[in-house]
Amino acid sequence: MKTHDASTIELRHFVSRSRREFGIAIVSLAFGAYGCRVGPDFVNPTPPSLGPSFQQSANQEVVQPLDEQTSRWWTYFDDPILQMLIADASQQNLTVREAYYRIAESRALLGRAKSQFFPQVNATSDNSYRRLSQNNNDVISSNNQNAFWNLSNGFESTWEIDLWGRLARGVEAANAELLAQHESLNDIRVTLLADVATTYIQIRVLQQRWTIADQNLELQKQTLHIVQSRQEAGIVGQLDQSEAESNVAVTTASIPPIQQELQVALYRLSVLLGQVPGGEMGLENGFGQLPMTVVEAVQPGMPAELLTRRPDIRKAYFDVMAANARIGIAVADRLPQLTIRGNISVDARDVNVLYSSGSLAHNVGPGFRWDILNFGRLKRNIEAREASHQQSVIRYEAAVLRGVQEVESALVEYQRQKERTLELEKVVTATNRSVEISLARYEQNLITFDRVLDAQRSLAVAQGNLIAARGDILFALVKIYRALGGGWGEGEPSVSPSAEATNSPVGSD
Repeated sequence: MKTHDASTIELRHFVSRSRREFGIAIVSLAFGAYGCRVGPDFVNPTPPSLGPSFQQSANQEVVQPLDEQTSRWWTYFDDPILQMLIADASQQNLTVREAYYRIAESRALLGRAKSQFFPQVNATSDNSYRRLSQNNNDVISSNNQNAFWNLSNGFESTWEIDLWGRLARGVEAANAELLAQHESLNDIRVTLLADVATTYIQIRVLQQRWTIADQNLELQKQTLHIVQSRQEAGIVGQLDQSEAESNVAVTTASIPPIQQELQVALYRLSVLLGQVPGGEMGLENGFGQLPMTVVEAVQPGMPAELLTRRPDIRKAYFDVMAANARIGIAVADRLPQLTIRGNISVDARDVNVLYSSGSLAHNVGPGFRWDILNFGRLKRNIEAREASHQQSVIRYEAAVLRGVQEVESALVEYQRQKERTLELEKVVTATNRSVEISLARYEQNLITFDRVLDAQRSLAVAQGNLIAARGDILFALVKIYRALGGGWGEGEPSVSPSAEATNSPVGSD
């Protein structure tokens, strides 16, 4: 009983001293986390000037990233099948699923960085049988034997006092990396959904081309029947029939490449949906129309803040933030490090007395470490971190310029394809009339069969160009949505109240 009381007193004494050290550590922790962080504080990188299609705001407040509700740009196409495919791809695509695990990894690394603020406690046990050298050791055991058991069990703790904000900068960097991974996921989703929409539009274009080819083939077969009847009646020669048969064969031969390209597009869509190529998707049978769209949704003079919704720009912004925090870590490595070390254990050479009061041992106290002589290693590390930070700033600026270029190019493509489509519609209308007139005059022996062939071939080319141009309008529209980071909602975009460093990819300082 007396032994138990002594052990309790010793343990209470250790806990009391630990509490005092805990208070000191908390003060130091608060000072390190909020009072002193060496290294440069984060400054928003200045984006380059944007193009004429954007309205530059004076305060440069930042538009928040789009949520799923306001970024459903594909609903503008008014196509239920496209909406179903995009929903499936968002859930099943393997690249998206991989990105989720990268976020989980970054979140775990952030938790690890935060854990450095708290004491690191390890359980220790050293139970070994030792034999001392009789010829090279003056230590004599208590029972005058050179061989004995050495038993030690306990706990040891190390607690770094964040005097210079090194740990705080580590948390800052890990948090920025987590945010960057979120933007990487958003970037993958924007790219994925644009690829799904583009592939779906391509499938519908190919199906329309197949339909047009079948229609032209039917027209040419009817013409061949007319030519055969006239040839049998002795009105025309064998040449007209041979040319008509050749025209039918050429159109028939144009269909298999369309079918091949269509099948390849279906396979590509299957992979985007995370499925084995060749599975049923509801697109194999039946030729649907091109998706409709509200073309007025895209207008020049968009707010410049829309560009800041691009995930690649936001990721580059958070990369700058992480690189800046790493400079602070490198600077703190050159300064003294203060730690509180302590352990409590029971040590004995006899297991029978291992847990008695006489076996209790402990120590606690501050530790000091300062890497003074390192031959410029730490200084060069700071220079490397500063250079890495400058690289991230340049990558951010390049991402902004790339975004402007993609938006401007997509807008130009969209406008020019609309103009081209209007003219091609006129061409198809005129060529249709030419086919009807030429065939009627041919039957009246007013023109040669060459004029009929030219008209029918021109019609096939014009119809193919028209359906391709209509698809190009939709392709350009998808490019605009993708270039703007996933589109925008109706009305004025929602603007964040402030450009805080935690979630703002651009902003004025």
